[in-house]
Amino acid sequence: MNPILLNSIGWIGEKLILGICGTYKTEVFGKELFDEMSKTSRKLLVPCWHRGLIFYGYFFRGLKAATIGSLSKDAELPAEIVERLGVKVFKGSSTRGGHEALDAITDYVNSGNYAGVNPDGPVGPQYISKPGMIQIAARTGAPIIPFSWDAEPSWEFNTWDKMILPKPFSRLCVLFDRNTMHIPSGLDSEEYEKFRQAFDRRMNMLGYQARYYVKNHLKGIDPRDIDVPENFMDYLPKGKPRVRKNRPG
Repeated sequence: MNPILLNSIGWIGEKLILGICGTYKTEVFGKELFDEMSKTSRKLLVPCWHRGLIFYGYFFRGLKAATIGSLSKDAELPAEIVERLGVKVFKGSSTRGGHEALDAITDYVNSGNYAGVNPDGPVGPQYISKPGMIQIAARTGAPIIPFSWDAEPSWEFNTWDKMILPKPFSRLCVLFDRNTMHIPSGLDSEEYEKFRQAFDRRMNMLGYQARYYVKNHLKGIDPRDIDVPENFMDYLPKGKPRVRKNRPG
């Protein structure tokens, strides 16, 4: 996109997001863990699935956190808006520029900064993290605080991640996990894979609890106390898998 056009649309998008998000009735559970740990170090990882990127950028605005964004053309505008909200975006993906982006965000975290990777981005599969999230945690020693949110009512777009944008005056549920995850360094690939799977499960259980809370109009309880059934993944909204196009050789 033309840089001038991108800058102009990004400015409009930022103002729209700030205006709409300012109308939400947001209930936050567990942020005291994040606040308490931030008193001693900003070296924290607070990931969110890609579908929640829009409100996530608003919620953590101004904290100089960092994330990894795609190099693709269709990711330019979201990255522009998120950066305007105060989130630093390192460009790369699992197929292009990923190692450089991973090294850059690792250095950024090691310098004492927050990071909020969207671990199933930039193109999925949905709700399944890439190894990068666990690698960053292992390389930096930064604890992970799993994070999720949902809203009612909301728009859910027909994208691979089922991108969500709460409607004006929506009720939102924001959840921080009760416990952090610490990933040791020096493990083999099988051991890291176990941590990755455990991370995915905790993220998706929080996603179930946040969604169940707002969709059933519950009040007066901590959503993290909601019982999670074995088939909880069936309750999460599913996007349309993105098909990669083969480039002519």
